[in-house]
Amino acid sequence: MPNLKFRQLLILSNSAKSANQYQFKRLNLITADDENSVGKSTLAKLLFWGLGCEPDLDTTWNSLDCSTIVIFTIGDKEFEIKRYKNSISLREEGIITHYPKITGDFSQKFADLVGFKALLPNQKTSELETPPPAYYFLPFYIDQKRSWSKAWDNFNNLAQYAKWKNTIIKYHVGLLTADYFDFEIEKSIKKNNKAVLVSEVDRINSTLEVVDAYLPPTDILTVVTTDDFDVMTTEIEKDLEDLSMQQENVLDKYASLQIQKSHLEHQRVIASKLVEELDKDYVFAIENIADDNLSCPLCGTIHENSIYNKTSILKDKNQAIRQLENILEEILSTNKKIDKTFKELNQIRETIDALNKKYIKQEDQQQFTFSNLIESIGGESLKKNVNEAKKEKLGNITDLSNSIKLATKSQKDLYTQDYIDEINTDFNAYLTTYIKALDAQAVNLSQISSPLSYVKIAAEGGAAENSRAMLAYYIAIFSMVAKYKNEVISPLVIDTPNQQEQSHSNYTNIVNLILDKISKNDQVILCAMENPKLKPLEQKAHIIKLDDSKLLNSEQYNDVKKIFNTWD
Repeated sequence: MPNLKFRQLLILSNSAKSANQYQFKRLNLITADDENSVGKSTLAKLLFWGLGCEPDLDTTWNSLDCSTIVIFTIGDKEFEIKRYKNSISLREEGIITHYPKITGDFSQKFADLVGFKALLPNQKTSELETPPPAYYFLPFYIDQKRSWSKAWDNFNNLAQYAKWKNTIIKYHVGLLTADYFDFEIEKSIKKNNKAVLVSEVDRINSTLEVVDAYLPPTDILTVVTTDDFDVMTTEIEKDLEDLSMQQENVLDKYASLQIQKSHLEHQRVIASKLVEELDKDYVFAIENIADDNLSCPLCGTIHENSIYNKTSILKDKNQAIRQLENILEEILSTNKKIDKTFKELNQIRETIDALNKKYIKQEDQQQFTFSNLIESIGGESLKKNVNEAKKEKLGNITDLSNSIKLATKSQKDLYTQDYIDEINTDFNAYLTTYIKALDAQAVNLSQISSPLSYVKIAAEGGAAENSRAMLAYYIAIFSMVAKYKNEVISPLVIDTPNQQEQSHSNYTNIVNLILDKISKNDQVILCAMENPKLKPLEQKAHIIKLDDSKLLNSEQYNDVKKIFNTWD
């Protein structure tokens, strides 16, 4: 797999009339004189923000309302991505493609560029989809505030997928591959098809219940003798054959209308609730939200709350009301059809009853008529046809269930226990080496068995030792990604490794680990305050030193704005 390497970051704030641009080489050090400066971390975060991630940017920076352009290469091909708010655009070989949001088409396109094949189930629909770029960048970024105490928590809004960590971690380190997700897609399609068939079987059961409720008992057929049945058959052929067929058709129609009515009533309840919820949303947006942005409490996604969006809610409400009105009209129409069909059924029965005056039979003090017989025959015929359809669908459900089990078994067969053990052994070897190099050997590794043991890593050792252990874990994960090559290798971005005021010797160990254990083909971006222990790195690195103006300055504004204008 080739490497992704950052070449340039351009930042523009039209509201502040300021901008800047930064170049990146193979090894980069972002530093500043001001210890309290937020510029170093923000500069690193903007690289990921510009590519569709949601790092934790502070409100002061967000108030600048910035746009970014990130220029990067994958192998020998160059790409540019421009982002403003949640709108994002890609320039590839001179062609610009605009995307209104980060999820969906852009996420899929970016995943294709970096060979990221992992899929996660949508929480609402359960359908598998390509997650946003943040899930690709997770192993490659150590955030200053969040990552040193809790692994795999580098970005906001990751909770939009439930229980995603095991899948994403396993994919990055090679425990899952693209073949696994091919089977997941196959299983997902078959599960959806199975759900449709189960729903159809439920409707068939409802039909059978209607038939049983409106037809006489079928034991009449057992009471009639062969001779009697022959006589009746002759009479039916002469007088009642057409009536029998009519009654069977009307019964079928009546049952279908009852089911249709039940379905419409269900839709009415849903539509009524939707109108009520949209009305609450509109009132909430007007009366309770002071600004133009609203954060989703479920997934954290930032939604606009502008006049346009408020009007959109009102428009959705009106559409929902029209939909409810249409459903009510359909229910009214269906009720009329039911009444009409019931009258037709009664008319047929009245005609049959008139003929029954000629044909009434007593058996063991039990009276039955041609009307009973015809209804029983018609009902049995209808139930036979419906049960045959049900039997076929149940057979298909069984086939799909077996196919899903087979796909699950095929997934498990992709990875032998030897293969899994090899990966876990490689991870533990990397981790042990890096723990030793960082002099964090007081951290107990006996309970660390795989890359999934990240919680135990965070719980080990004192504060300073714990930070070094977390760095060893991250670089071990980075090494696994590089070895098993499931995806394009991203730059490794480490924000302020001197956590918990490491001793001079330990800080030297950290710098040496970064210089010695990371391949010369991999790009590294390090954020750190000036420190004598950084001298070996400074001698090899491209240094970005931020001054009092932080990231932006007015002198760059016009030049950078011209570059942004080429995207319009």
